[in-house]
Amino acid sequence: MAVGTARRVIRAARLIDGTGAPPQTDVAIVVAGAKIASIEPWREDLRAGATVYEYPVETVLPGLVDAHCHLSLLGAGLRYEEEIPHSNEFMAVTAVYNAQVMLKSGVTTLRDNGCRDSIMFGVRDAMDRGLLVGPRMLISGRPVTMTGGHFSWCNGTADGDDEIWREIRRLVQEGADHIKIMASGGGTEGTNPGLPSYTAAELRTAVTAAHHYGRLTTAHCRATQAVANAVEAGLDCIEHAEFNGPGDLIEHLAEGPNHKPAWDEEVAKRLADSGTYASLTLPGSGYAAFSQLRDKLEREGTAALTSAERMVLERSEAVNEGRAENVRRLLGLGMLPRIVVSSDAGPFDIEFGKLWQGLEVAVAGGMSTMQALQASTRTAAEACGVLDKVGTLEAGKEADVLVVEANPLDNVRNLRDVVAVFKAGERVVGA
Repeated sequence: MAVGTARRVIRAARLIDGTGAPPQTDVAIVVAGAKIASIEPWREDLRAGATVYEYPVETVLPGLVDAHCHLSLLGAGLRYEEEIPHSNEFMAVTAVYNAQVMLKSGVTTLRDNGCRDSIMFGVRDAMDRGLLVGPRMLISGRPVTMTGGHFSWCNGTADGDDEIWREIRRLVQEGADHIKIMASGGGTEGTNPGLPSYTAAELRTAVTAAHHYGRLTTAHCRATQAVANAVEAGLDCIEHAEFNGPGDLIEHLAEGPNHKPAWDEEVAKRLADSGTYASLTLPGSGYAAFSQLRDKLEREGTAALTSAERMVLERSEAVNEGRAENVRRLLGLGMLPRIVVSSDAGPFDIEFGKLWQGLEVAVAGGMSTMQALQASTRTAAEACGVLDKVGTLEAGKEADVLVVEANPLDNVRNLRDVVAVFKAGERVVGA
C-alpha cells in the first residue's frame, strides 16, 4: 500500500489513546507518512497545507489488535472436519475475504494462529506488497502439534525434541512471525480439550527453539494441565486459558462430553505470577446466536421469541457467565496487566469482525470498559511483540486509527458502528 507524503490531520471530538489515560477532547492527530508525528490540541492553523479529516462528534481510538484468529476458515458454523476438504486455494481466497471483514470492523493488526501448510504466508506477503488491502498480519503458519493432535490436519506434526526443533526451523525459514503450539486437545475430532498433549519438557524445547530464532511463542491451552505445563515451560502467551479436565470414562463410552470444568486456583496463581500473557477468546462458539437473539429481545420484547429461542438464550447466558467467571477469577489473582481479549474467529460459528463481543464478556467479568479496550489494543499489541509500532496512539507509532460513531466507554457495543479506519496513515475504510 503506497503511503502518501502530504501532511494529514485527523481531528477528533473525543480521543481514547489506548494508554489508559482519560479521553481527550477536540484534539488533532498529525500524520506524517505512515506515522503519527504528534497529538495536540486542535488549532485552526493545523489546516494549512494539510488534508484534514474531521470527526466532530465521533470517537477516535487505536486500531484494534485481534491476537487470535484463523482467517483461512469460514466462521460459518462448520466443524473442522467440514472445512478440511476445502483446497488450499479456496482457503487462501477465504482468508483474503475475511481480512477485509476484519479491517472494516476496525482491526488493523491481527495474529493468525494456525492454517494448513503455507497458505497464510502468501496472503500476508501479498498484503505487505500492497496487492491487497488488509490488516497488518502476524502469521504462525502450521501449528506445532503432536501426532493426531489438535489441528494435525494442518501438517505441522512434531513428536519429541528433535522433531519439534525441525518443525520450528522449517516454519522460521518459511517466514513464521511467531510459533503456535498445541498444548492440549481442542475441537479437532479425536482430541480432548481436557487433556494436555505435549509435556512441560517438550513445550520448553519449543520455547527454546523459537526464542533461538527470535520468535515469540503462544500455546493452545484448554486443559488445566496444559496451562500448568505452559507456565512451567515459559511460554510467552497462552490461548483460551480454559481450565478443563477429562470427562469421566462413562461419558466417553456414551459419546458424551469428553471434558469438564477443572478450575485449579494454584495453577491459575502460577499463571498470574508468571510473565505469560493469557489471550482469552471470550466470544466462543454460540455467541453469534446469543447476540442475534438478545438484539431481537431488546427490539421486540420477550413475546417475539419462540420457546426454542428462549431456551437457546438461557443456555447461552449460562455459558457466557462461565466465561465471565473465568475472567473474574483471573482478575482476582492480579492477571489484568497480561489479559488479552481476542476472537478466535474462523472455527465453528465464531464470526469475523466482531471483536466487540469478547469485550462484552470481559466487561461482564469485571473489567472496566477502558481495561477491556486496552485488552484488545495496548495489551494485545504487547503480547504480540508489536507495541513499539501499534496498540496506542502516540507520536512515532504507526497511524492506525479507528473512528466509531459513539463513545465505546459508554458501551463496548458502540464499536460496531465504524465510521472510518486508517492504516499506516491512509484511510482504508469510510469517508
